[in-house]
Amino acid sequence: MKLQLHGIIHNRKFKIGVLVAAVILLILLGTGFALLVKVKGNIRYLYNFVVKTQGSLQVEYNEDAMEGADSNAAYATDATDPDNYLIDTALMVNGEEQSSYERKEPINFLSSWLKDFTDLKGIITFRGNYARNMKAYGEIHLTSAAFSSDYWSVNTGKALKSDGVNYWSGNGWTGQPLIVQWDDDTKQLMNLYDSAKEKEGLTEVIYPGMDGQIHFLDLETGEPTRDPIIVGMTFKGTASIYPSGIPMLICGSGDSQPGMYGEQVSARIFIYSLIDGSKLYELGANDDFAPRIWHAYDSSAIISPDTDTLIYPGENGVIYTLKLNTSYNKVTGALSVNPGELVEFTYYPKTALERIYEGEGGYGSESSADVYGNYLYFGDNGGMFSCLDLNTMKIVWVQDVLEDVNSSPIFEEDEDGNKYVYVATTLKYHTDEHHLGEACIYKLNAMSGEIIWKKPYEVHTVLGLAGGILATGCLGEGAIGDYIIYAVSKVPSVDSAYIVALNKYSGEEAWRVELDCDVWSSAVPVYDEDGSVYLIQCCNNGDILLMNAFTGTILDKVNFGTVIEATPAVFGNRLVVGLRSEKIIGVEFE
Repeated sequence: MKLQLHGIIHNRKFKIGVLVAAVILLILLGTGFALLVKVKGNIRYLYNFVVKTQGSLQVEYNEDAMEGADSNAAYATDATDPDNYLIDTALMVNGEEQSSYERKEPINFLSSWLKDFTDLKGIITFRGNYARNMKAYGEIHLTSAAFSSDYWSVNTGKALKSDGVNYWSGNGWTGQPLIVQWDDDTKQLMNLYDSAKEKEGLTEVIYPGMDGQIHFLDLETGEPTRDPIIVGMTFKGTASIYPSGIPMLICGSGDSQPGMYGEQVSARIFIYSLIDGSKLYELGANDDFAPRIWHAYDSSAIISPDTDTLIYPGENGVIYTLKLNTSYNKVTGALSVNPGELVEFTYYPKTALERIYEGEGGYGSESSADVYGNYLYFGDNGGMFSCLDLNTMKIVWVQDVLEDVNSSPIFEEDEDGNKYVYVATTLKYHTDEHHLGEACIYKLNAMSGEIIWKKPYEVHTVLGLAGGILATGCLGEGAIGDYIIYAVSKVPSVDSAYIVALNKYSGEEAWRVELDCDVWSSAVPVYDEDGSVYLIQCCNNGDILLMNAFTGTILDKVNFGTVIEATPAVFGNRLVVGLRSEKIIGVEFE
C-alpha cells in the first residue's frame, strides 16, 4: 500500500514538474518571440535589449583650447586645418563653376543683432534665433507648476514616403512650429479669415507638416486662421520667417515624393508669401552639382536681412546662398522676390570615403546651422563640424567630431567676448560588435575649432536608428546660467534616455534624469516672472514633462499616447507641438 501511495505521489510530482517545465518553456518561448518581434526578427540585436550600456562616461577637458576664443576672426590651428580633412571643394556661381569668390555685399551677423534679431513677436526659426539658443517667447506665470487639463487638438494627416509604400504622418523631428503675433496693419493685408482679422491680439501658429501642408492656427483656440497651403511634399524640419518683419516663409521638404507616374519628385526649398499664400520661388531640386543623390532640406533657413540673402545647408551636401531681391509694399501687401546671385558650395571630405553609410558617404547637413559675423557653423552626416566664411565661401577650420551631427549647434558669446559653439553627435559609425559606442557633447572654441571639453555617453544603435543626441540642447540663463541641457537617446537601455544638465564650463553633470522612454524632441526652457526656470520635454512615449530646470525634478506630466518627435514652441503660458498621430495640440500651463 505504501509502495503504491509512493508511486502515486511520485507520478504526481513528475506531472507537476512536467507542467512547470512546460510553463517555463512557454514563458521563455513567449519572451523570445516578443523580443524577436521587438527587434523585427533580427537576432543580432537581442543583446542590446537585455544589456545596459555604461551610460555616462568621463569628461575630457582641455583648458588650452580656450586660447583665442576672444578673437573676432576665425582661424585654423594645426589640429583644425581643413587640409587635414578635405580632399577638395567646389564652387558654382549662377550655374558657372568658379575657383574663387568674393561676395559683393559682405554678410556680417553682429552679435548684438543675433540676441534680438527680429521685431516680430514670437518664434520665427528653429530654436528662436540663429544662435539656436532662444528660450520660450515671453515670461510665464505659473500658480501650480502643472499642465491644465484643457487643451485643444487639430487633426492633420499623412503623405507617402519616397518609397511609395510607407507614410510620413503628423509632425516629426525637428518640426518646431512658428508662432507670430502680427501687427494689425499686416494682419489686414493677409488672406486670414474675417474672424481672425477681427480678433484683437491674434497670435498665429504656422506649422508645415509631414502631411505636405502648411497649417495656420489660432494659438489660443486651435481654430484655423486661414486655408492651409497644400504643397504636397513632406516637411520634417522647421520653417523660418524673414526676420525683419517681411511676411515671407522659407521651408524645406524632407523627402522626395512619388509622382503620379511613379517618378520621384525631388525635395526642394520653398519660399511662400504669407500675405496670400502664393509660392514665390523654389530651388534645390535635382541638383546635379550635389555630391549626394539624396536630396532633403531639414535645416531651418537663415536670412541676412542687410544683404537680403538666403542661406540654406542641404542634406545633399550643398550650401546655398541666394540673393533674393525682395520687394515688399507695407501698404498694399505686394510681395515678390527676383532672385539674383545663386552661390553653391560643396566639399569632398575624407570622411565621405572612410565612413560609408548606405553607399553615399558622409555628405550633407540635416541639422540647422549657426551664424556669427561672416561665419556659418555647421555639422554634417559624416562627423565633420566646420566653420565657413560666407563672404569667400572658404572653409576656415574643421573639427572631426567622429559621428553624425543631427543636433543643431548652439553658439554662445560670453560677457568677455569669448565665442563658443556646442555640438552633439549620434552614434552611426564607430560601433562595436554589440552595436554600442560613444555619442558625445562637445564645447568648441568657435574661433579655432579646438575642443575645450568632450562629454561622452555609451549608447545603443539598433535597427537603423542611431542612439545619442538628436535633440538640440538648451543653453541656460538666470538660475540655470551655468547649465547646458541635452537629451541623450538609447541610454542606458535601448528604450530609455537621459536628460542631463552639464556645467557649461567643465562638461561635468550637474544632474541627470533617466526616463523609461526614448527622446528625440528638443526641450524648451521656460522662465517664470519670479525667477524660477522650468523645462518642457516631449518624449517618444507621448509624455510631455514639466521639469524643474535647476534640479531635474519632474513636477508634472501629461500623456498623449503617441510618439512626439517634434520640438514644441512656447509662447506665454501655452505650448504647441505636433504629434506623429496626425494631430497638433495646444497645452496651457497653470
